[in-house]
Amino acid sequence: MKHHKIINDKDNNMSTKNYNMRTAGQASIPVLGLGTWQSTGQDCIDVVKKALEMGYEHIDTAQAYDNEKEVGQGIKQSGVARDKFFLTTKIFPDDMKFQPEKLVEAAKRSLENLETDYVDLLLLHWPDDRVPLSETIPALCELQKQGLTKHIGVSNFNIANIIEAKEYADVPITVNQVEFHPFIKQHTLQTFLNNHHILLEAYSPLARGDVFDNDTIKEIADAHNVTPAQISLAWILSDKHRVAIPKTSNPDHLQGNLDAINVVLSAEELEKIGSLARADGRKIKHPDYSPVWDD
Repeated sequence: MKHHKIINDKDNNMSTKNYNMRTAGQASIPVLGLGTWQSTGQDCIDVVKKALEMGYEHIDTAQAYDNEKEVGQGIKQSGVARDKFFLTTKIFPDDMKFQPEKLVEAAKRSLENLETDYVDLLLLHWPDDRVPLSETIPALCELQKQGLTKHIGVSNFNIANIIEAKEYADVPITVNQVEFHPFIKQHTLQTFLNNHHILLEAYSPLARGDVFDNDTIKEIADAHNVTPAQISLAWILSDKHRVAIPKTSNPDHLQGNLDAINVVLSAEELEKIGSLARADGRKIKHPDYSPVWDD
């Protein structure tokens, strides 16, 4: 597979007709994308294809999702040019096997599965004390320099993890992708990321469906004549330091998620939603080696 060197966005002609963009360093990331966790088989191909056809410009996958080939097929079948959308994948610590060269091999495997020469963003999927950041972060930076990815970032990192990662990075860490929705406390992490010019990218932004059952969110949704999902996404995107990647396997929900970009919430509504966060608000079961989460 041929790899070409792309380390900034100057040559990227990505359309922005449907999107606001978020910037971190030299990265410009469409504010809302399609998450593909638990999307499999033909359903994954179809939803990626449909999303790109209808104007999505941001697709997120991971090796651990075991669907990169299907995502690649959906991209191919959409007929949308590669430089018209932002593509992210993630590499799990187990792929590294304590050897930095394994990270390079894993990245090349992802590109083959996705049938592309590069991704726009490559993330370390989890921190893991068994896999030293002193080895993996320099290897990740090298992948950017080689042009296999345009930008790098991390996922599920706490503040201590990011501080350590930055010590070993000689290119910007642009994103920390974490669980984020109205019910989770992430203020301390958000403040740290803002101060270090790192975007918070929200996965599970609908709290695994819990936003549909919350009276506060439903009341605000009714006032705007939109869905609770759109209210949750609009609340997340009200902060210029955040990006959201809602997952759906239902093509009918794609437009609704996209339309959330246009929902404008009042200061009072934002405050009401922000007050829903609680200490036990996490919805995703995390591995045993998860970091100690910041309050």
